[in-house]
Amino acid sequence: MVQHEFKVNTQWSGGREAVGQLNGDVLDEQISIPSGLGGNGTGTNPDELLVSAASSCYIISLAAVLERSGFNNIDIQQSSIGTAVFENAKFRMDNIIHYPVIEVETTQKDSLVRKLPKLLKVADNNCMISNSIKGNVTVKIEPKIK
Repeated sequence: MVQHEFKVNTQWSGGREAVGQLNGDVLDEQISIPSGLGGNGTGTNPDELLVSAASSCYIISLAAVLERSGFNNIDIQQSSIGTAVFENAKFRMDNIIHYPVIEVETTQKDSLVRKLPKLLKVADNNCMISNSIKGNVTVKIEPKIK
């Protein structure tokens, strides 16, 4: 088994209205409870970070799958939306929908149309974050070809 470690440090002083700090190898960001949930709204928050992790993992996986399938000049613009719900007195992320807009060489568009459903599944299966949240969060992909 291959194992990788990803280390982050967090710091928080105070209650719900406070602002904390998140530091990783690259990340250096303030964190707080979102203002829509009664918090400070400064910096980022765990919900945004979860959707960001899922989105960035999926777009990287999709680009790699497209490249391995022989597509050239790949350009993907993606938005992702995570929907959280409050049920049974708990907040949880219910679903994340990725909306990739994929562009490849004009001569390869027909091939992409034919292969895309399978490639989307392969990318999802290769995404560590998708694999980590399966069974708890529904992940949907709604692509467009440009």
